[in-house]
Amino acid sequence: MKLNEFDGKEVRITHRDGAVFEGACVFNSDEFNEIAFGIQEEGLEISNWLFTKSEIANVEIISESNPYIAPFGTIEKTAVDDGIDSIADILLSDEPRSAERMLACLEWFIKEKPGSLPKKEPLEEALRETEKLYSSETIAKKCTDLLRALNRFI
Repeated sequence: MKLNEFDGKEVRITHRDGAVFEGACVFNSDEFNEIAFGIQEEGLEISNWLFTKSEIANVEIISESNPYIAPFGTIEKTAVDDGIDSIADILLSDEPRSAERMLACLEWFIKEKPGSLPKKEPLEEALRETEKLYSSETIAKKCTDLLRALNRFI
């Protein structure tokens, strides 16, 4: 498997333990990973998650005929668990699809597990910044809706 062929594409990575991760990826050479992470092995990175070649069981390109499995996944859920910095990294990554998936995840958490969200003020700030960053009406509307929801539920 030539990982560099997936650079800049939206992919589904199946980890060797069976976990599935989806999102826009960047190829990292073994030289880059050694300098950045102390790991001398090439890999793919999705939203600051590094998957080395030896950890990857399979990679598929996401497309119309092979769409995302769900509106959000493990990466977005873990970002909420990690806190506002991880959430903001995804929202402000300049990857509209990644931002949309993070917004869908936040919507779910507001409705289902509001106590798991980070403090309201930094989350509101991240949503406002996201709204300004993207020209997408869909993202802007979702940010507005989430800001309203934050005020109702939290």
